[in-house]
Order: sequence, then C-alpha cells, then structure tokens
Amino acid sequence: MRLPKKHLAKFVREIADQCMSSRTFRSSRGIFFQNYSDMGSSDAQNPAMFNKLFASLDDLESLLFSPVSLRFHIADPDIPNIVNEAKGRAAASKIRQSCRQSDGDSMISQAVNSGLIKGIGIIKQLYKDGEFENHLIQPEDFGVYRENHTKLDKNMEAFCHSMLITPTQFLNLIAGRIDEEELKRRGKRYMKESTGGMNDPKNAASAMNIVIGGLYPLQAAGSGVNPGRGVVDWMSQPRANLDPQVEQSLMELMEVWIWDTDRDDWATFQIIGDDILILGRYSVINALAYDPDSKVSAPPLKGVHPFNTFCPNPVPAYFWGMSEVAKLIYLQEAINARIIGTNKLLRKQEEPPTKFVGGSGVNQVALSRYNKPGGYYVESSPAAKIDRDTINIPQDLWASLHEYERMLDEMMGLPPVAKGHGEKGVRSANHAETLVRMFSPRFKDRALLIERDVEHFGALRLDLARAHIEKKMIAWVPQEAAGPESVSSPEELKVLIPPAPGLVPVFFTFADLSDDVSLTVDSHSSSPAFSADAKALAFDLLKVGAMSPADLVEHVDAPDPDELQAGITRREIARAAAAREQEQVKLLLHSGGKK
Repeated sequence: MRLPKKHLAKFVREIADQCMSSRTFRSSRGIFFQNYSDMGSSDAQNPAMFNKLFASLDDLESLLFSPVSLRFHIADPDIPNIVNEAKGRAAASKIRQSCRQSDGDSMISQAVNSGLIKGIGIIKQLYKDGEFENHLIQPEDFGVYRENHTKLDKNMEAFCHSMLITPTQFLNLIAGRIDEEELKRRGKRYMKESTGGMNDPKNAASAMNIVIGGLYPLQAAGSGVNPGRGVVDWMSQPRANLDPQVEQSLMELMEVWIWDTDRDDWATFQIIGDDILILGRYSVINALAYDPDSKVSAPPLKGVHPFNTFCPNPVPAYFWGMSEVAKLIYLQEAINARIIGTNKLLRKQEEPPTKFVGGSGVNQVALSRYNKPGGYYVESSPAAKIDRDTINIPQDLWASLHEYERMLDEMMGLPPVAKGHGEKGVRSANHAETLVRMFSPRFKDRALLIERDVEHFGALRLDLARAHIEKKMIAWVPQEAAGPESVSSPEELKVLIPPAPGLVPVFFTFADLSDDVSLTVDSHSSSPAFSADAKALAFDLLKVGAMSPADLVEHVDAPDPDELQAGITRREIARAAAAREQEQVKLLLHSGGKK
C-alpha cells in the first residue's frame, strides 16, 4: 500500500474505519459466546445450574497448551557445531526465563482460551524500559483490512488496534512535540468530562457501588430491578468499574499499522478522532523497530509487528476463526432443559400436588393450614377426601442427561480417558494406552496449530532480544571445541568457575547469534497431548544410543536442567580421566614386563 503525500490523517482515519467495519457484529457475537462460556446461557438472569460448557472448554484449553513446561529450542541448522549448540541452549534458557518473568507463558493460556471462545486470541508483545511487556487484546478491539486473509503479514496490508487512554496519557504522548499546543486544543473536543461526578444523579448508580439489603439481592444486573436497591451482580463475568468522571474522559486511540510498499516495512500511525494524528504526522516509522534514542530502526525488527494470534479453529478465508462454543450451544441448552425438567419432577415428588375431592370450601388458606405439621382440614361432606398425586420419575431420566454430556464430549473430542476418568470395558494398561492413542490424533492436529503460534510468539521475543538486549551471556564448551571464540583471559578464568573441568566460557549476545537460527517449541512441550509420547521417545532414543544423557535432560521437563547437565559433563570428564589413567597404568605394566 502506498502512503499519500497529502491528507495523511484523513487517509489513516479511513483505513482505521475500514478495518473496524465489522467491530459491532463481532463484539455482539463475542459477548454471546462469552456468556455461554461463563454461565451456560445467553442470559445472565438465567444461568445454567450445570455449566458443562465451561468445564469442557477448560479441559480442552489445558490439553492444547500448558505453560508449566514450555521450553524453546534455538539451533542453527547450517552450522550445528558444539559452540552454536551451547549458545542456542543458553539463549533458549534466557527466552524461557523472560517468558516466565513477564507472565508471557500464562498469557498464552488466556489467548488460547479467548481463541476457543471468540475464535481468535491476540497478544501484543513489546520491549519497554528494559523489560518485556505482554498485553492480551480482545478481538473486538482489533480490526483487519482484509478479513478474507488469515495472517497478519504484508498481504493483509493494514490492521488496527483500538485502545482507551486517559487525558494524562494523551498529554504524555504529545509532550515535547513542536505541535503540542495545537494537539492539546484539538484533544479538548474528545475529552467529555463528567459535570456532576458522584453527585450527578445520572452517575450515582454506577459510581455508588454499595451493596445494601434489598428485595432481590441475588438478581442479575440488567434485569430491570432498580440498581439503587443494592442489587448484587454475581452471575455475569466480573468487569472493570471506573468512576464516571474517569470513564467519560477516556479517549479512543487508534493504532493503525499499514504496510508501506516504498519502505518495504510497516508504518505505524496513532490517531484520535479525525484529525489528531500523533504518530506518523512528521515521519513514518515502524514503532516496534524504531529506537528513539539512536533515531534508527533495528534491523532484526524490520518488517515485524508486535502482534501474535492464536486460532485453535481456523476457517479458510476468514481471519477471525470459528468459536468452539458455536457448535455446542444446542447441547448445553439440552442439558439445561433436562436439568430444569428433572428438578421440577423431583420437586413434585418431594411435595406432590394435592387434590380435594367432594369438598366445597377449599382454598389456598385451607391448603396451607393442611400442609403444616399437625395441620388439619375439616369438611362436612361425607364424600370429601384428599388425594396426593404420585409422581413417578422414569428410571432413564438421568441416563438421558448423561447421554447429552457424552454428546458434548464427543463434539469436543473429550472421551473419559482424555480427562483421566475410567472407561467401560478397559481391562489393562495396554488397552488404556491404545484408547489414548486413538483419541489423541484429533488433539494433536489442533495442538500443532497452537504450537506454531507459540513458536511465532517466541520468535518475536527472540527478535526483540536481538534488537534491545546487549547483556552478554555465557556458553560453556570444551576447550578444544571453542576455537577462536575462546577469548577468556587467565584472570577471567580464575573468577569464572566452570561447571565442569575442561570447559571454557564463550561470551556472546543475542545479536551474535546467526541470522539463520530457528526457534521451535522443544519436544512439543507446550501441549500435554504430546508429553507422554515425547518423553517415551526420548528415553527410547537414550537406550539405543541415539541420544546422550545431556540431550535427554534438555528435551524432557527436568528440574534445574543446567545443573543436571553440568553434573553429567563432570562425570563424563571424570570417567574419561580415569580411563586415561588406567590406560597409562596398563602401558607401564606392559613396558615393565618386557624389560
């Protein structure tokens, strides 16, 4: 896409509006699916007694991705020597550590959950003030130029992220600019400050969030009950509650990313309203790659944007994917209806209907008196009698409910063995393992899709580390394999104690890694669907000698892998030294015999 030389603000605003054209529809659909996920119903006033959908989605998310044992593998396929392998292990360890410190691994779980419910999950990853930042973006706050394209690459041409900022954040964005005063004047049009605050009757309901006694304290919000009576909103998903004055002063900032054909890179624009163009007014830059201190863009980040998508159910020629909830709504409604009907029958069986025959003056007061302990009813007619209707509950009533549950599990591919439950007819461990292998391919296909997205997340983090982190790392390698990269002085070797004798340090940074290195998820560690098979394969390779003990520690989720590998290296060096000494003793004995 070519950027115009004139009327740039108008052009950016039009692109933002085109990207957000389906926002209202997607937002309504997302709320509908979220309600079913959270409450098992589309209406917060009528939540499901048994939300089977929530439990199944939680199980599915845990099978597709687990942040517990996420590991990355960095390797150079062209030059797989010992030094590059050691560098890759050290760099991968740092990437994993940064993911844990910035809660990136747990945020991926939230993005996968968003993908299951709304079709797609989006994470924005930045490096600011010496730290990694991760932000989960709701799909309704994001828009793309071409919804018939499934990737955020240059063929998408443009996409947009909408966010709300406070007036203080707006002033910080424009501070120090030559047009600061002009932008302040324009910004006042978009600051709709509240006039009455908490004293304004219009704002009292949302600002005064005090729970008091009321006639319907457990009724859901939006049910028509006066909120001034202290209604407790306990059924719907918790949401942020801002002071009305703060809420009304928020400004919508559109961050628009457009592929600039002339620069062969992304161009970032920030616009408020129709004419407040903050970023991109005087110079066109890639906001992720540009360094304001050096005034240049980092080469590793050219053509890169900060957004990663997670789509468990991709749809051909549709960017937003498909919600897992969409195909399960009718089954959840069937479960709801069956439970409600069964409860009505149980309630009737507990207190069956009463029938007065031959009486003349029976009313609700007489019935209430009769139903009390020690109650009585007097009737002068000799033909009068009282009958209780016998309610017989069918024996297969609960069986039909369990069948609905089985149908829902079948739709999601969650047989009992997938959830650790027993299965009918299973008589041995081999039989159970066979069942696991039979159901797992369905999960592995989807887990691989999430694994690819996790790899893109890790690759972006590696690119950000290349561009911004200059701190040196240490890779310990055998002295004979270090070659010219072993530049440690004797003084440094006195201070740096190697993890095993014979190892020397090789200092490097992320930028020193080869441009051809590839980052992958190590041994499918992001998905429990692969964990058992991956571990079994690793131990089998160790048995046949195709994998060393150090490689095994690297590819399984072992505690403190660095110390374990160092211990393995120390023992190998000790065994090699003992073998050399034994060989020397044999030579001495042999030479002495000849003499």
